Amino acid sequence: MKKILLLAGVFAWLSVITIHAQVTIGKQTPPDSSAVLQVLSPDSTRGVLIPEMTVAQRDLIKNPADGLVIYNLSEECFNYWDAAQGIWQSVCGKLGKADFKISDCSAITVSGQYLTKQSLGTSNYITVPVKVNTPGSYSVTAVPNPDNGYYFSASGEFLTAGDYSLILQGAGTPDKFTPTGGQGDPIKFSLNGADASCNNVFVKVEDSSIKPLYSLVCNTVKVNGVYKINTVLDATNTITMQLNVDPAATGATYIIETNSVDGIKFSGSGILTGGTQTVTLYGSGKPNSFTPKALTITCNSQSDVSTCSATVIVAYSTKKVLSIGLDMNTYGYSFNGTAASNKLITAKTNYGVLENSVVKVDGITLTRPGVNFQPNDAELQTALNEKPDIVITGYAWNPSANQCQMMVDYLSKGGTMLVYMEAGNTQLFLQRIFGTTEVTANGTNAAGAVYQLPYINDEVMNGPFGDIRGMQWGEDASATYAISNIPTSQVTVYSNAYDISGTPAANSSSRITIFKHNTLNLIFVCDGGFNSNNALQENTVCPFKLDANNFPIPKQNYGRGAAANRYPVYNSIFTANAFAWAIKQAQFNGINK
Repeated sequence: MKKILLLAGVFAWLSVITIHAQVTIGKQTPPDSSAVLQVLSPDSTRGVLIPEMTVAQRDLIKNPADGLVIYNLSEECFNYWDAAQGIWQSVCGKLGKADFKISDCSAITVSGQYLTKQSLGTSNYITVPVKVNTPGSYSVTAVPNPDNGYYFSASGEFLTAGDYSLILQGAGTPDKFTPTGGQGDPIKFSLNGADASCNNVFVKVEDSSIKPLYSLVCNTVKVNGVYKINTVLDATNTITMQLNVDPAATGATYIIETNSVDGIKFSGSGILTGGTQTVTLYGSGKPNSFTPKALTITCNSQSDVSTCSATVIVAYSTKKVLSIGLDMNTYGYSFNGTAASNKLITAKTNYGVLENSVVKVDGITLTRPGVNFQPNDAELQTALNEKPDIVITGYAWNPSANQCQMMVDYLSKGGTMLVYMEAGNTQLFLQRIFGTTEVTANGTNAAGAVYQLPYINDEVMNGPFGDIRGMQWGEDASATYAISNIPTSQVTVYSNAYDISGTPAANSSSRITIFKHNTLNLIFVCDGGFNSNNALQENTVCPFKLDANNFPIPKQNYGRGAAANRYPVYNSIFTANAFAWAIKQAQFNGINK
């Protein structure tokens, strides 16, 4: 009988639905006219509970109806089925709560200085790496445990899965400072309300009553490490310097940093110990240009607001060098062999990426190593088509008319040349360079002639390997070519034909023996044996000299006249400075710039 009555009640209820198309649950009152179904709480203290399920359970629903609603336990939010897009949408926003975690506790970093009774600002933040598995909204907090009056937080939405770096901005005011020797306040992290397991992050709070009183000692600034283009700085890339610390500042924190220049900066902090103190600033970022980085060093000292400067040199890229000439293993007219000329340019302490390299360059590559390269027309054209960064010529190469034009064409495309030449077609080559047949060149003086260099302050006369302004260079074992009628407005003259060690030739002061072109990447020396060295001690041959470490040094007592007219000659230092100039020209203005 009870079952019959129950069925009768159900049919009666369905009849109401059919007749009125409206239902009220909870009270015997007609539903609102706009509602098909209205649920009312009998005592206004209860709500409606719809099906609860996890994401995994929700996704088992087959063919969900458009608008079907569930409560997502995983996201802690209502979801509804959007048939048009074929996805479950969240009423908490386009996305529900994200599924993410801290990817590396050891990579969490704390930034800024923390002082008692001073509110946290924009410089106070914690950087947290996270891995997002499911996009959605996030809320991250970090608080001292126990509480110390300040906290960190960040919130937002992850639109895609992947790795992120969150910035948790600090707020509040620290109450208590960290005791001497203490680790600092342990920081507790919470991700969307759930505790994270990281327990290795501490914030040291300083006593604001102790002021950082110190001064920077600028003449102790030293840049350390090697710097390469687009290469991230590591622990070897530092700046070290000294501080003069007021004894009253012992226990305070120093904060020293540089500005950011072309992708890199340096910073360091620590505790002041009083007296003279050496500190280290660590580099970050990666250089994005070859330009020297002029950095300004600033600090948080409350007694001295002066700044210091530091310059970071970025190593030039590897340079390809084509060397033409003979006697590569004896006198070194060609730089391709084992003689002193090769040792000069291949010594890493001269040109390399060692910390003590004079010129920072990421390698010197000879395109014809171990070859006395004396090319014919076809061979030279092939070699130049390879676009070497620098071409060096020496004794006894005598280029043909075609080869003279090839070299002029190479220069016009941005090629860089160091030409040491006293051959028959010297004049023809120069006429092609200057576009006039008025230029003449012929031999003068003899072995052991000595010529004076000018007082010009440029990168060749006063370069990384030494200041040779007003010094001398020596002719090797034959005559020097002297040049007349060069358009002097197009060149920088480095020496004339006046032999200060012997009897000078007529009109020698008006003729040129070395010049640098002012628009082309060209240095021209009128002696093919300028770089000759085979350890001979004679005073009229082999004027090129290196020390035991392959560093260029002058050769003493050189000259063809009486002993009183002999001089130290600086051929090797000239070439070392000229090669450094050539590397720089090739980098910024060269054929492969």
